[in-house]
Amino acid sequence: MVAFYIIVCVAVVAVSIYFLIRELKSAKNESGEKKDSRNVIMNKRQIEKSVQNIESMIVLADGNDTLTNKLVELKDEIRFLNPSKSSKVKAVDEKIANKLDDIKIEISKDKNSEVSFRLIEEVEGFLAQRAKEIEG
Repeated sequence: MVAFYIIVCVAVVAVSIYFLIRELKSAKNESGEKKDSRNVIMNKRQIEKSVQNIESMIVLADGNDTLTNKLVELKDEIRFLNPSKSSKVKAVDEKIANKLDDIKIEISKDKNSEVSFRLIEEVEGFLAQRAKEIEG
């Protein structure tokens, strides 16, 4: 009779351990998925901030039609970027954001400066690099 109780206890412990391990594995998977979705949301917010930054530059560039048109094209390109969880894409997006800040400073100094157009070309290069990072 005692042997029967020992066997039942061992079986209960084994089943408990099995379910505990299964729960721990599923918790790890969920936290990884949450981290990935958090990265995508952060990247989406960064893209939205970049679009807002360009919109403020368009206001500053009022009067220079060529610059305004380039900024509108750039805004449309950035607005429709797909958020990504990739750290390489995030790094490129940070470069884009920094370059947009440089453009804004340059436009506030002189909206007819050629430097603004060169900086916009650099942002377009970063956008091409970002597209390669997403593909690769």
